[in-house]
Amino acid sequence: MIKARPAFLLLSAALIPLLVLSSLMGWFIIRERQAEIDADVRDRASLLASSLQRELHTQIQLLSLVAESPRLDLPVSRTSFAVTASRLKDQVPVWEQVRVSNEAGEVVLSFPPLAASAPRKVIDQESHDRVLHSGSGTIGNVIVGAGGKPAFAVRVPITRGGRTRAVLSAVIRPEMVTQILQRSGLPENWSAWVTDNQDRLVSATGDPGFESRLAAEYAKPAGPNRVELHDGRHLYMSEAALVGTPWRVNVGVPSADYDLPARQATLLLLVASIVIVAMCAIAAWLLYREIRTRTSERESLANWQRMDALGKLTGQAAHDFNNLLMVFQSGVEGIERKRDDEQRVTRLLGNMREGIARGKGITQRLLSFAKRSNQGAEHIELDRKLAEIEPLLKQALDDTIVLEIKIPYDIWAINVDPVGLEIALINLLTNAREATKGGGEVSISARNIPESALEDSRVQGPMVALTVSDSGAGIDAKDLDRIFEPFYSKNGNGRAGLGLTQVHGFATACGGVVRAASLPGRGSAFTLLLPKSTAPLLSEKGRDGPHDLPTRILLVDDTPPSLESARLALEGVVPTIFTARNGAEALEIIRREPAVQVVVSDIMMPGISGIELAEQLARTHPGLPVILMTGYSDKLEAGKAISRPVLTKPFKADDLVDALAAAKSSAPDLTNVVRLDVSTKT
Repeated sequence: MIKARPAFLLLSAALIPLLVLSSLMGWFIIRERQAEIDADVRDRASLLASSLQRELHTQIQLLSLVAESPRLDLPVSRTSFAVTASRLKDQVPVWEQVRVSNEAGEVVLSFPPLAASAPRKVIDQESHDRVLHSGSGTIGNVIVGAGGKPAFAVRVPITRGGRTRAVLSAVIRPEMVTQILQRSGLPENWSAWVTDNQDRLVSATGDPGFESRLAAEYAKPAGPNRVELHDGRHLYMSEAALVGTPWRVNVGVPSADYDLPARQATLLLLVASIVIVAMCAIAAWLLYREIRTRTSERESLANWQRMDALGKLTGQAAHDFNNLLMVFQSGVEGIERKRDDEQRVTRLLGNMREGIARGKGITQRLLSFAKRSNQGAEHIELDRKLAEIEPLLKQALDDTIVLEIKIPYDIWAINVDPVGLEIALINLLTNAREATKGGGEVSISARNIPESALEDSRVQGPMVALTVSDSGAGIDAKDLDRIFEPFYSKNGNGRAGLGLTQVHGFATACGGVVRAASLPGRGSAFTLLLPKSTAPLLSEKGRDGPHDLPTRILLVDDTPPSLESARLALEGVVPTIFTARNGAEALEIIRREPAVQVVVSDIMMPGISGIELAEQLARTHPGLPVILMTGYSDKLEAGKAISRPVLTKPFKADDLVDALAAAKSSAPDLTNVVRLDVSTKT
């Protein structure tokens, strides 16, 4: 399934656009079918109108020839008219009757003759008057005659001497129109009907009996281009007028047939949308699973790399610490064998003291590599800081390399961990030393960067750019992205380390970044963007001052050797020293000895930790200063804010004395505060 997931995602990426395009094309094609039906209805209505118009025009022409015959010269003989009309009926069977009416609309001649009781006045007076006024042939409206049957008249004028003297009419049954409609070849379920000038039905396909009735009784409107027939059928219709006549031809297709393409197109889009949404949902779910799988694989690889790095780190640290332990082992044995040899003891103690400094440096580098927060950040003025550690920085180089420090007088102060800064600079200088073997130059420079001038989106606020550049061999472009990886190295000796990784971790922890640039053969430059400090500049006088040390302190540590070492370090400096092995014992001593002035506590202790002890004392004894000491604290590394001074083990007696002074100066002065006993009743 895992291997098939990318293939399905690729297939979905190809099929989904194709399915969308196919659906739209299918919708368009189906809607075009509806447009074709619409055009077919209009065309058939026009064709029927043309056919009917030609047939009626033929009837008018035939009747006009008869009207011009000398046999109809006035006065017309009844016998002569009867013979002529009889012959015409034989030639044109659709003519039911042939009549002549005078200008007043009275029927003067008729074949077959009218019954004695039949009215002598033309029924369709409107079409009769139209012929008299226009002097041309016309088609009358459908009417029901004296015999109760519907018919319409074809009328032409009888003109003599340039004046219309009478009107010749041929009465025709609607069956003639019905036959024309039936011969048109309409589909079986289609309908066609013809209406006259008075909107009465002349004829309709398959529905006899509605002739001469209002068209609304046969087909009533049911919307734009929609009608409902008398039998409940719904049609989509189109209308065409007969040119030169008041008649109109209507052709209708069942609404179900006309709307079917639209319904099919809508159904197609609906089904396609459901399929597309389902495929997108499945693809999104599979993509999510794929991303999670890839992320898990990357995390597994990163964990493996971290474990590999940790193994290398553990081996290197074990090697270094074993060397230090050998120094202490030799020193202890040497002192035990010859305690009276003062010169030998002094030399061994010096070696042990140097070993302590080296061990502290190793642990500081390890912690700096793992540091995730900017805990311990201080206000640092670069010009003074670099001048102070310049000898240490030069030790990171050799005698063939010239170190130049160029710090402007107006450079901003920064807010970073001073130890991390020192280690980062030493690591950068060590990297520069490896790149400039055989001599060269290394420079440390700095410049202010306002927030508006920042070109790196990873940082915010005003920054100080601290750059370490060298004139060494440089770094290949393909290696620039990997130089900050743990244990990655291009040194010729093949030795790997954590130097640049520490630099990257330090910059990230303090809210900045590190950038590298290089030209092979011309050198490299590493730029640290460090946050500007908002604290005021330090005065020279405020740096060193007399220490007003407390006289009664409490030491708290769950490790007896560490507790004893701290007590011995303060002997002769502080008159009264209390010791406690845990937080609960410390609270008991404070209740018993309220005159304790300072508490120095380890952070990592079972039960009540040093941080919890400090928080509890802040509630019960707000004026009591507390100093914390630790070798490592996960809470500090996680960025937990602690307002107490923190000493990093191992520390010297002078470090503890400075922390005691800082703790006392940072605690609120409550000597003039009168505490109220809330339990006292007044």
